[in-house]
Amino acid sequence: MILILLITALVYIGMIVYTSHRIGITLIGAGLLLIYGAVTNSFNATAAFSEFPSEIIILIIVLTLFTSTFEQLGFINYIGYQFLQLTHKKKVCIMIFMSLFVYGISLFMNNLTVVLFFATMALYMIVEYDLPVIPLLVSIVIGSNIGGAALPWADTPAVVLTLYSDFNLMDFLGKLFIPCLIYAIGLSLYTYFWYKRLVPSRRGSPFAEKPKLDWKRLNKFLILFVAYIIGVSVGPFIHISIAYFSLFFGGILLCLRKKDEMMILNELPIMDSLVFIITLFLIGSVLQESGILSNASQYIIGLTGNNPYWIMLSVLLIAFLTSTLLSAGPAAATLLPICNTLTELVPSRLVYAALALGILCGSSMLPWSATGGPILFSRTRSFLDISLKENTVEASPRKREEIKKIFNLTSYLVFSVPFAIGMLLISGTYLVIYLAVLS
Repeated sequence: MILILLITALVYIGMIVYTSHRIGITLIGAGLLLIYGAVTNSFNATAAFSEFPSEIIILIIVLTLFTSTFEQLGFINYIGYQFLQLTHKKKVCIMIFMSLFVYGISLFMNNLTVVLFFATMALYMIVEYDLPVIPLLVSIVIGSNIGGAALPWADTPAVVLTLYSDFNLMDFLGKLFIPCLIYAIGLSLYTYFWYKRLVPSRRGSPFAEKPKLDWKRLNKFLILFVAYIIGVSVGPFIHISIAYFSLFFGGILLCLRKKDEMMILNELPIMDSLVFIITLFLIGSVLQESGILSNASQYIIGLTGNNPYWIMLSVLLIAFLTSTLLSAGPAAATLLPICNTLTELVPSRLVYAALALGILCGSSMLPWSATGGPILFSRTRSFLDISLKENTVEASPRKREEIKKIFNLTSYLVFSVPFAIGMLLISGTYLVIYLAVLS
């Protein structure tokens, strides 16, 4: 067990220190952990490897196919244009309302889709209107996390909680929706503060021409996409895997695209994100199969003396730490069985609310703590590598260097950590007040 902890610690230290080699480091770590388990039989390596996130991988591939299609047809630019109309083409409004817009869309659409859409749109706006990079891009990831936590169908942890516990829609609305709405509003104000701090002297009103769209051609893809999102949202509640819907609609999309299928798939800029997500899930599975997370959680909770307040706050803190290191999906799957054993000790299923809010706060800490982070990195790399198309503004060398700061962990954390810690403190206060009112 000590060796497993040592390898895991070295992997995360390596990811933080050597960000340019984070994927290679996680692959080495996951491989070493699985080899160690197979050789020593200290845990079931086969069971850990079986936690391969096939559903999420298929989902990412198909969502990226749709995003690629909408980019080719100019629909992403059209969404950007409409957003500019709603914000009256003012830079300060773009900065304030982008995270709220992302939050609202994330309530009804999978977070992966939202980040895929809005990361590209935001990057074009950053270049054309000379907007600050870190606040706008990181707020998209955090905003999608907040929206994904508020309703039972919006994100992987919420779906896991809905399917494998008795936490229902009314619980989401009564215990999670209100604090998440407060966080979304707070994020928009926090982003404005950063905008005002970074660009106090530039507050012009940008102009964007309305893009011309071939609606006759676009409509069939939009209808297909809406049908796909409905299938993915409803599937878990009728016991149909989201991977099944993804395979079906992805196949239809490839048939409708008038381009060689191999070229379409080869052009998808998501391989780095896929590999990174896979290795994070595998490391999380090893920690779960080896019993490290369960033992640590039970030990910490044992210190609470069955006090419902301390149990609830312990779950909040453990979920926060676990999701920060392992990502939101693995954290939800790992900690839910523990919460199931504790729910009788805390009234009104608040232990599940503590789990959800802790995962929300933790997944907003690091760029790899939520699926949206690696996706954001992938879209940014693609944006920098591919020549910008007609009717767009070429990024200047200065702006390209500024955009590259998103890959600098320190720059990312300076924005994300204060807000995530703030959400954690507010969540703890909210849960304590809620339980006190019930008592």
